[in-house]
Amino acid sequence: MPTFHRKQNRLPRDSYIGRQWYLITVNAEGRCPVVANGNVVSLLVETLRAASMKHMFDIYAYCFMPDHFHFEPVGLMPESDLIEFMRTWKGTSTVPLREVGLDDLLQKGFYDHILRPDDNAEAVAWYIFNNPVRKGLAKDARDWPYSGSWMFDWKKAVAPPEAFVPPGWRGNPASTPVAL
Repeated sequence: MPTFHRKQNRLPRDSYIGRQWYLITVNAEGRCPVVANGNVVSLLVETLRAASMKHMFDIYAYCFMPDHFHFEPVGLMPESDLIEFMRTWKGTSTVPLREVGLDDLLQKGFYDHILRPDDNAEAVAWYIFNNPVRKGLAKDARDWPYSGSWMFDWKKAVAPPEAFVPPGWRGNPASTPVAL
């Protein structure tokens, strides 16, 4: 019988620690369209804020879509740990979501892209903000009620001229979620 070797889906663990910027996508379990709901978003934002403070992150951009969520966290300290931040956020979201009848709302794991020095953080943010426009849910990104930033007034900002496209985001076998 042949021996199969599973390809490692993630960079070494220490790659997710420090003052870095990330593009994260978290899907709803089964891609059920229940995420972009005012009550659900409020719960997720509240737990995201608590987890980000605990693990020394700020959120440059976020957007809740019906069946997934994008955000751009920024590690603020050398010891900021993305994996622990995500574990805390998803874990602390479970109880309040269950209280409103949403068991197992979020898929296990998440998709990540560590921004490189030549990635434009503003372009990444506008990639996130424009998700509802690309999906036909809003004509202008500023009209979508489930987007925001904790670091700047994004509704007054001007999108950069260059667009950001996540490398290998779709169809790339290496783009698989990390299990928590």
